[in-house]
Amino acid sequence: MSRTEPITRLEVAACPTHRLEVRHYSSHDVGCDCLTDQRRSDLATRLDKARADGNPLADMAE
Repeated sequence: MSRTEPITRLEVAACPTHRLEVRHYSSHDVGCDCLTDQRRSDLATRLDKARADGNPLADMAE
């Protein structure tokens, strides 16, 4: 699967080691290669909630 959404601040916070490696996030719609499927699922839930709440962590990472 290819990523269809931009990388968010919340995702970068979940894996700060690879924040500058865009390819590290490319094969997952949410999260990155470092996270297990369960952690990516949890992150997707947190990201949906952050978007619904208007939380700036759901904004695109710089």
